[in-house]
Amino acid sequence: MIKRVYIEITNQCNLSCVFCSGNHRPVHFMTPDEFEQILKQVKVYTDYIYLHVQGEPLLHPELRKLLDLCDQYQMQVQLVTNGSLLSRHFDLLEHRSLRKLSISMQSLPYQNTDPDAYMETIFSWIKAAADTSVITELRFWRSEELDTPLVHFCMNRLEEVFPIQTTDRRNSLKLAERVFLSYANDFKWPSETFHSNHPSIVTGTCLGARQQLAILSNLTVVPCCLDADGQVPLGNLNENTLTEILDSKHCQSLINQFQSHRIQEPFCQNCTYRHRFD
Repeated sequence: MIKRVYIEITNQCNLSCVFCSGNHRPVHFMTPDEFEQILKQVKVYTDYIYLHVQGEPLLHPELRKLLDLCDQYQMQVQLVTNGSLLSRHFDLLEHRSLRKLSISMQSLPYQNTDPDAYMETIFSWIKAAADTSVITELRFWRSEELDTPLVHFCMNRLEEVFPIQTTDRRNSLKLAERVFLSYANDFKWPSETFHSNHPSIVTGTCLGARQQLAILSNLTVVPCCLDADGQVPLGNLNENTLTEILDSKHCQSLINQFQSHRIQEPFCQNCTYRHRFD
């Protein structure tokens, strides 16, 4: 049963963070018509969409129209951003569909941004969101490579403003009502570790194609948000409906493999993130 669908409204980003695999596809911004056709088909399976695979969604010139459509179709939206453009987009809070905004705090070292101004924007957002139902998540990676002075600066500023509280959720701390800090171990994108020398079958499982899907900016449907290069294309919405793609032999075979704890797709065999589901 599909629980969430990642929709990449653009694969263009304004940063080059070391923890991102980087875009290797022609840049495309989904049109409102393309996006609406996706929503109509996704709505059959889930109300929860994530506006992220690669790219910075706040760069989209018609973001307001896209969120208007999310309101129209009563979708629950989680938006992931590096936060560098957030000061221009406080109007996001006007949209009933916005359920959660996740900010990649680890991106600050790769921004041409004044750190104090960046944090003031974060605090202003949190204050404005306090009068809404929007959840704010501040994301950090647990990694020596990414453990920079600017990351410590962010953490120190947060500790100055908020009384940090523990929660019953793993790797999650509560800063204020509907404001959370999350941290997790970093991982290698499968595209960075992909190679052709692999055994015929690997034991393991994944939630891809079973509980989640991703739709790239060119409308290619892939099993999960980690397949940013479309290495496991299940189909394209320019050619087939989402139902046809999910019912296809390729997709059903992939689902059966995961359910029987057999992984045959070379790309999936090289994915380390799937070990979190073992």
